[in-house]
Parts: sequence; structure tokens; C-alpha cells
Amino acid sequence: MNLRIGKVRNSLILVVVLVVNVLCLLSITIQSYSAWRPGRAAGTTTPAGGGDLYSSEHQHKNHGVDVQSASASFLPPSPTAYLNLSMNPAVLKKVDSMHHVLNLSRFDDDTVYPAKRVGRYLIVYPGLCADVDRVHLIMIVHTAPKNLHRRQRIRETFGNRALFYPFNVRVAFLLGKTLNSTLERVLWMEHARYNDTVMGDFVDDYHNLTLKGVMGYRWVNQHCQNSELVLKIDDDVFINTYKLLYSFINHMRGKPKSIFCNMWHKGTMPILREGKWKVDTRMFSKMSTFPYDYCSGFVVLLSSDLMGPMHQAATTTPFFWIDDVYLFGMLPSVVGGVTFYNYALDKNVSLNDKKTINCTMEQGARCPIFGSIIADHNYWRYWQMVSSLYVSGDWKVENKLIE
Repeated sequence: MNLRIGKVRNSLILVVVLVVNVLCLLSITIQSYSAWRPGRAAGTTTPAGGGDLYSSEHQHKNHGVDVQSASASFLPPSPTAYLNLSMNPAVLKKVDSMHHVLNLSRFDDDTVYPAKRVGRYLIVYPGLCADVDRVHLIMIVHTAPKNLHRRQRIRETFGNRALFYPFNVRVAFLLGKTLNSTLERVLWMEHARYNDTVMGDFVDDYHNLTLKGVMGYRWVNQHCQNSELVLKIDDDVFINTYKLLYSFINHMRGKPKSIFCNMWHKGTMPILREGKWKVDTRMFSKMSTFPYDYCSGFVVLLSSDLMGPMHQAATTTPFFWIDDVYLFGMLPSVVGGVTFYNYALDKNVSLNDKKTINCTMEQGARCPIFGSIIADHNYWRYWQMVSSLYVSGDWKVENKLIE
């Protein structure tokens, strides 16, 4: 009798365990279905309209909540799931095409996506833009850790905020980490003094410039949201900030989702298979030119409303090491609806310092070049030439020169 009761009890226990397992499995299935439906991840909605990743400022800042911060806490089950959750079919098609031309699988791990490779900030000062209501121009400067003298001369010249009142100008120097422990200590001392360097958790290397640029988009979106225009430059570039602020900024204001640069139209820039900018034959294998509009990256201005969308696009746009193509071509293509304004090479920007110097000598404040690479041995001479023009009686701020 006791044996029979024991068997009945054991059978009931097995039935209860089976029922509980079935209910748990059903619950997990229902939750997974809800989480995988497009537009349900982390309380976001599916972007709509013409393939734009963000179609409005409302989507960029949802009732005062930073979408950047919200998305950071959401860990997608896989890259494919993230794509399905966050992008409409037109954008997904663009990203799939990029995976294809780069010979990458959409099922590769997260290291394919630059926004997920940048890592945390090793050095950062969140308050760089917080001391004023509006920053008219934030310069984000791509710099190498060892280039201390270039950063210092920018601080003393065209990046010196005291020289351009009533405009509010700020400068942030972007760099990756160094493996040189002595230089690392110097960088910490530099930051302690100036609070204007931003270091990401990746090795500073020529092939990591794409990561540096994506970090810049993220930093502006997080810590300089009160900015109007973002100027990306390299640390060997000289900016005539007077010219930019008093002659060009009025042309650039009020143009959302805009990029101002020397522009290369898709199908015009050859893909090089040898030399410094060599592209592996497995990438763009059936193409001889890049299939995107993009910018010469040494001087590029962007409207600040692009910072969030561009960083978000970098979470799903596969890595390509040539930063000009990635930052100013592939990402705008994924975001969609971006307008390029061509500020032509050797007209408004220049790679030739001799041409820039001659233009300034001949035309003075009316020289239309506002950004140029200047050789180190010519830098201070050119700064004296430019600064003397804008403190002389021949040029007056109230003239608001338009070129």
C-alpha cells in the first residue's frame, strides 16, 4: 500500500514539473516574440520615411531622453536582430549591400561595427561645452598622442576661444591610447592642465582613424549637444577661424542634416589597390571607384543634428578603415537625407600651403580659403599674417564679409 502511494506521489510530482516547464517555455516564447518585433526594442520606434535612420529631432531626443544612453543599455541578441529592430527595409538594404561589397557576413561579431569597438573614454572632460548656453563651433581635431606641439599651437592660435568673441568656439582633441607609458603620463598631465583631450579605448593607429571619428560623433552627441556646427580637422590643418565665423557661418546655419566639404561624387574617386591607401582586393572587388558621395576628410563641417544619427548608424554599418569614405560617405548614406555642400579644393580649402599663403598675401581678408594644410615651418608665419589682417583697421567685424 505504501509503495503504491509513493508511486502516485512521484507521478504527480513529474506531472507538476512538466506543466511548469511547459508554462516557462511558453512565457519565454511570448517574450521573445515581443522583443523581436520591429520597433519594440528598448522602447524605440521603427524609423520611417525614405530610408532615414532618424527622420526628425523627436526621434533623436525622445521627450528629453537621450537615445544614445537608452540604446547603450540594450544589448541585442545578435547583429541581425539589431538591424531588424532598429532600421526600416530601405536602410537594411543599404547595410546589407555594404556587408556584401566589403566581403563581410552580417553574422560576424560586434567587432565589425565601429561604434561597438570604440569602447569607453579613457580620458574625457564632460564639461567642455557646458559653460555657455550655445557653442557656435566645436572643433574636433584628429591628433596623434605624440603631436603635443600641434595641439599646443592650435590652443594658442585659431582654437583660442578668447579671440573670437562674441562667437563661442570650443576645441576637443581626439586620440587613441598609446603603448608608451612615459607618453601616457604626459598625456594625463596635458589633460589635467587643459581639459580638452578625449581618449578612446583603442590603440592610436592610422588604420583606427575610423574609430576615432566615430568616437568624435559620440562625444559631441553626449557632451556638446548645445553646438551649432561641428568642424572635423586633422592636427596639421590651419583654420582661418575669423574667415569661417564671419564669412561662412551664415551660409551654413539653418541647414539641417548638412555636410560642408570638398566633395567627391560617387563613381569619381578611384579605389587604389597599391600604396598608402591600398584597399584589399576582397573589398569592393568588382568596383574601380567608390560607390558613395564622400568628403576629403582634412576639413569637414557638419550640422550638429547629424551627430546622434551618424553614431547610431555606426552601430550597424560595417567597419572600413579609410575614414574619409566611412565617416563622410558610408554613414551619411545609411542615415539618409543628408545634403552635401561642396566647398571646393583650392577654392575654399587647400592641401597646398604655398597657394594658401599667396592667396592671403594677394587678397588679404578676401581670400576665400578658410582651411588648409600648412607645413610646420610656415605655420607661425602664416598665423601672424592672418591675425594681423583681422586686427587691422582695414577689416572690421561689422562688415560681415561674404565670399
